[in-house]
Amino acid sequence: MCLVERGRRLLTSTTRLEFNMEQIKLFDDSFKKIVEDEVQFLQFVDTDTKETNIEKDTWTTTNPTSLSCSYCRVEFSNSLQQREHYKLDWHRYNLKQSLLAREPITEEEFNEKTDDISSISGSESEEKEDSLENIAAAQGKIFLKTGQGKVFSVYRCLLFEKKDELDGKVLIQRLRSCSTNSKWTVLMLGGGHFAGGVFHGSEPVLHKTFHCYTVRAGQGSSQGARDNRSGGSQPKSAGASLRRYNEAALVQHVRDIVEAWRSEIDQSSLIIFRAAGPYNRGVLFGGKTPLLNRADPRLRSIPFSTRRATYTELKRVHNLLTTLHIYESTELALQQLPKQETIEQSNKRNKCKVSNINRSKSREITERPLPVASHVSSSSESEPSETNNKDELTINEQEVSFRDALQCFDDTLTPEDRKKGNRKAKKPKKSKNRLFREREARRRKELYETIQSGKLDILQVLLDNRKIEHEGDKKIGEVNESEENVKHQSENIEFDFINEVLDDHGNTLLHVAALFGQIDILKYLLDNNADPCNKNDKHQTPYTCTQDKEVRSLFKDYAQQFPEKYNYNKAHIPTNVLSVEEQFEKKKAQRKVKREKEKEKKKENAIKKKEETEKERFLNLSDREKRALAAERRILSQSGTVMARCFLCATDISGKVPFEYSGNRFCSIECLKAHRLNTPAVLPQ
Repeated sequence: MCLVERGRRLLTSTTRLEFNMEQIKLFDDSFKKIVEDEVQFLQFVDTDTKETNIEKDTWTTTNPTSLSCSYCRVEFSNSLQQREHYKLDWHRYNLKQSLLAREPITEEEFNEKTDDISSISGSESEEKEDSLENIAAAQGKIFLKTGQGKVFSVYRCLLFEKKDELDGKVLIQRLRSCSTNSKWTVLMLGGGHFAGGVFHGSEPVLHKTFHCYTVRAGQGSSQGARDNRSGGSQPKSAGASLRRYNEAALVQHVRDIVEAWRSEIDQSSLIIFRAAGPYNRGVLFGGKTPLLNRADPRLRSIPFSTRRATYTELKRVHNLLTTLHIYESTELALQQLPKQETIEQSNKRNKCKVSNINRSKSREITERPLPVASHVSSSSESEPSETNNKDELTINEQEVSFRDALQCFDDTLTPEDRKKGNRKAKKPKKSKNRLFREREARRRKELYETIQSGKLDILQVLLDNRKIEHEGDKKIGEVNESEENVKHQSENIEFDFINEVLDDHGNTLLHVAALFGQIDILKYLLDNNADPCNKNDKHQTPYTCTQDKEVRSLFKDYAQQFPEKYNYNKAHIPTNVLSVEEQFEKKKAQRKVKREKEKEKKKENAIKKKEETEKERFLNLSDREKRALAAERRILSQSGTVMARCFLCATDISGKVPFEYSGNRFCSIECLKAHRLNTPAVLPQ
């Protein structure tokens, strides 16, 4: 029934507000007309307070020399009564009435008021009489009054910064500027959700939302916050790795969006944001180049609670900030604001606190009066006649000591204290080995960050200090032969600090320097016997773990300068690397050999083609010509005489198949063509 009654009350108050309250937008022409006239801050006066032009009744005592209280308007006969009066709740209530500029009440009226309430401190009545000023401060608004007597509310953050005082001189100017410059940027970030938009008036010009899985389920905090609390021992699960990756992706994605909108954001008159918690604020304001400048006077925080960062919530926030409520008068504003609802909700929240009893704790020892004493006192009061008739009884106190008999059972602890002592678990002290491991983890992390940032001088100091500590441990182990020192020596006596593994992936100092391209640190480490043959968990050497050409060139040059220092084949570093001039000469020789091979191939192809041509001509001859040609070749081989010559150039064609036409023989088709062009054709008769 309480929920039904509360719903009815909310519905009734909402319906009443709809009929008696006007809502307009900040960028409407109607609002511009309102701010054209005089606008000033509303002077907050409660309805129960009398008007200031009416003079208050003054009270004077009848006897100026007597003791009195001017707040309660009473007189006293002596100082004891006056002191007792100052302790009364009635006097305190009238003090508060005086601070609120109200008339005091008599003691009878005060008693009537306290009959209906459980507390007489006056705090509840003060809550029920909230002024418009308190309600406005709770809602983050300010109430302004126009020259026509109308009252309207606007969010304070739209006109003034958080630390600015309310100045009536700049009020009109900022109201007009706020309604004229209608381009706003709204950014919301929380729980891995991002929503951002640029609004021009009531319309969104740009908007973007996305979500990254960064919050641990059931914990409500980001993975980065969890890692910071855990120190060196960070979770290595797949979910934790995914959340760490998503945190970096979230920061980069937000940065890309803001940089893409930079021109629109620079033109915005207000930048309204919601980023709860240090992690979310670090996304917007952290880093070497923050996205937003904290000193930007356009920055405003959303003055009310919001839901999850979505596009719908983004539009709702913008709509609430740009909506103004206009009341006809101050009295209507006081009547229509849901004061009682706010008070009831706060009271219910206060009453919902459940006092859980921790039964594991022992009860407190309270001193109570002995029943014998109370019985004696009550009997003496109830039956005074009997005690008077009988003889008077005398009370003798006698101390009996059991110290000698209970000496062997001496214990100063009570059973309750003994139970408390058993329940308190002593905080285990960290062992020396654990402290040593934590110190080493911090040192390795410092080395990793130093190499990553390329600070060679700091790295030299760290390695020198480590070397000194290592030598000191050796000397202490030789002198002190205790069990713990021997164990420490067995684990760390052969520890090679220059080839130390720095992270969970098995990367050494050389690996880290190669991955981040720190050339100077690579030279320093190689000069100080850092082994390039060490492999990480992916079986990669410092040379193969990076694709940086400059880093790989450094390894190759070092291998040429010091060919005997390391096993470069095991380190996968190529040693037969030629210089630039040698490579040029080698390529030139290769081109020359290639040209000679092409020439020889062309000659072979020509000979082969000629042979094929001769073969075809021979096959086209008749049998008589083939025999005659064979005879010529045989005679030619026996005697060196010329048997036949070309008809045009007189070249020896003995033993060859000639080109023939009209009884004339030629050595080649060119000679035949030339002869035929120069000789006129003779027609047969």
